[in-house]
Amino acid sequence: MGVDSSETCRHLSCVLSGLIANLDALDVCGHTEIRNYRREVVEDINKLLKYLDLEEEANTTHAFDLRQNHSILKIEKVLKRMREIKNEFLQAQNPPELYLSSKTELQGLIGQLDEVSLEKNPCIREARRRAVIEVQTLITHIDLKEALEKRKRFACEEPPSHQAVWDVLGSLSEIQGEVLSFDGNRADKNYIRLEELLTKQLLALDAVDPQGEERCKAARKQAVKLAQNILSYLDLKSDEWEY
Repeated sequence: MGVDSSETCRHLSCVLSGLIANLDALDVCGHTEIRNYRREVVEDINKLLKYLDLEEEANTTHAFDLRQNHSILKIEKVLKRMREIKNEFLQAQNPPELYLSSKTELQGLIGQLDEVSLEKNPCIREARRRAVIEVQTLITHIDLKEALEKRKRFACEEPPSHQAVWDVLGSLSEIQGEVLSFDGNRADKNYIRLEELLTKQLLALDAVDPQGEERCKAARKQAVKLAQNILSYLDLKSDEWEY
């Protein structure tokens, strides 16, 4: 490849990371083939980032076991605590009691991840990015559960279109809980089932007619974004990435 300097490696890593950010920002709602193609491109870019990491490591002549790296160990510690909070919340008999304490601690974990040194290493950067998504997804799930609980307590008259969006949000909450517990690959029947359920919810949102009601338009837009994020998270959990 002709990459023979650490400076060149770092520059290319920045360019490739920027491409991944651009791909993450694409709206692929309702386009399964495009979403799958985007996933393949991201995987290819990550392979290039790993190659550049090896090149820079060879140039600086200080190879190390990434699993023993201080930054990786810190990320793993955060993920371990996040999983404990997740399991406690998902198995709780009375989840509302854990809303505030769980979110407060999870926000603290985000702060710990922000402090992780990337050491100009794309693998560490990707590990941190994934960890942040893991924690943020759990926070989003708790927020949604809390919103649904409040709505149940303070029910009021609302347009049918708004009711339809809330019905989808209720379904998304249940699906998201399953995705948080999912631990398989893309050949897993459960992966296919979850993907189909999420696609079904997106279609249900497409069918909602806000009838010019701005509040409903905004709610539907948020629900679509949530469904897309859950799909992306499902992809992330099942791509078998490792450092």
